[in-house]
Amino acid sequence: MFIENAYYDEKLASFYDRMYPDVSETELSVGFISALTPAGGRILELGVGTGRVALPLAEQGFRVHGIDGSPAMLEELRKRDPQGQVTAVLGDFTKDRFGKDSSGSDFDVVTIVLNTFFTAVTKEQQIGCLTRVREQLAPEGRFVLDAFDPAPFHAMGEPKLSMRHLDEKSVMLDTYLIDRSRQLLIGNHTILDGGPPATTQHVLRYAFPYELDLLAELAGLRLVERFGGWRREPYTAASPRHVSVYEISAGSGTTESAPPS
Repeated sequence: MFIENAYYDEKLASFYDRMYPDVSETELSVGFISALTPAGGRILELGVGTGRVALPLAEQGFRVHGIDGSPAMLEELRKRDPQGQVTAVLGDFTKDRFGKDSSGSDFDVVTIVLNTFFTAVTKEQQIGCLTRVREQLAPEGRFVLDAFDPAPFHAMGEPKLSMRHLDEKSVMLDTYLIDRSRQLLIGNHTILDGGPPATTQHVLRYAFPYELDLLAELAGLRLVERFGGWRREPYTAASPRHVSVYEISAGSGTTESAPPS
């Protein structure tokens, strides 16, 4: 058994930025997204978290909004952004629309980074997320999705254990299991920091890139371009991740697409 839609709790949220310390990768993602956004444009980040990407974009003068399902992560964002440069709300990005501002404008760019799309753990939830994206995207807008290529994980035959150092007093033990029949990556993260060990489970429903394209088509989006990373390097069979850019399909309506039964 696993916990569906398990969000980051206070402990894990407090360590989140130390789990992903690569500042250069954040800078590249911010540069990629800002290049797609007109000056002063509107950006929506799904799974905004602590604002690692959203806050630098807001500091460049973009109107940045975010939605996240974890109160603890949004609290960390408020600590980092006491001026409220990022407008963030608590919600489920597979179901909830952020909404339009008083001008009635849609978003020039909607983005979801660092595998967060896969936290939608069923095909129906993933189509729901993509449908919400299409409903909120401006006619000439772009949707940017950053995720790992699941091929190496899908081939795992045994559980995988790894460890990462969070700081001089803390480490995290990560255990991963694969359920190929449902394309699930089940991860258990245990923080050891001198206090009682704290374990959090997270489940990802991974999808292969061309499967993502099909789900996007069902939701009224089409692939524009795909790269092997934020540097816009070519996407190849050896690429461990991809950054995919979508637009609204020609002739796509504004009503919700029903997921297949």
